[in-house]
Amino acid sequence: MTVALPKIDYKADSESDIEVMTIAETFVKLTKTTEHNPFEVHKIQFYFILVVTENFYSHYVDFKFYELKKGSVLFVAKNQVQHFTENFKNVKGYCIILNSQFLEQNYFMSQNHNLNRLYNYHLENPVIHEEEMGKDEFIDIVKKLYFEYTLPSNFAKADILRAYIDIILLKAERVKQQHAISGVKTKWLEIFNEFRNSLAANYIKTRSSRDYSAELLISYKLLNDIVKSTTGKTVKAFIDDFVVVEIKRYLVTTSLSVKEISYKTGFDEPANMTKFFKKNTQTTPLKFRE
Repeated sequence: MTVALPKIDYKADSESDIEVMTIAETFVKLTKTTEHNPFEVHKIQFYFILVVTENFYSHYVDFKFYELKKGSVLFVAKNQVQHFTENFKNVKGYCIILNSQFLEQNYFMSQNHNLNRLYNYHLENPVIHEEEMGKDEFIDIVKKLYFEYTLPSNFAKADILRAYIDIILLKAERVKQQHAISGVKTKWLEIFNEFRNSLAANYIKTRSSRDYSAELLISYKLLNDIVKSTTGKTVKAFIDDFVVVEIKRYLVTTSLSVKEISYKTGFDEPANMTKFFKKNTQTTPLKFRE
């Protein structure tokens, strides 16, 4: 029997697109979860923000543990795989869960807000530490967000919650912009994001760099320059890395055979997928799974 990776949808306790809890409240909720084990790998179908205010915590996202401390904020995107660790119960802070449709409509497809770097896990580190903020900080804003979320009055609550989320996301984007590679044009970031979205939708059909440049109506050279300036990789290397991550997700989080995974990730033959994976990771799919 094939065991599929649990996909966890947005299920707030209210009709709001935003859910805010303390880490203690979140831990209690996690221990009552029956649909999946939050302390084992699962894929989220929403956007998640984890803010640490006291102690240290290590959170697993896409085959890596991220170390968090006081003032650290972790941004986990929809479709990433993650799991909580046991030390979660010893940490203080807040968890913010955002409905994917709300975030995508208001921040990724909106002309008013343009989050080019935040939640762009192919481009940026998902963690912002307190020292990166300079004189600024997230904690006070998050505390106000939580206060408003738990306030009994519902008058203008949704608008106020969205205003605080607006501040948090834009502050985070500003930090990412300040620490980004200098000289990368905003238009190039927009094209890179279009390329990344197209790759996510079509990598099973094609891994050809020229197919993606043609779809974007730009030259291969320009696409290669854009990807290289934003990620430090050629288009081909970026595509290969993207596919490797997708293969790893299947290997670690399902019991699908190598043959099944090869077809699901766009390879005609399992041998070709194994060769591709070994070339890019220096190990075989089965050894990686072990």
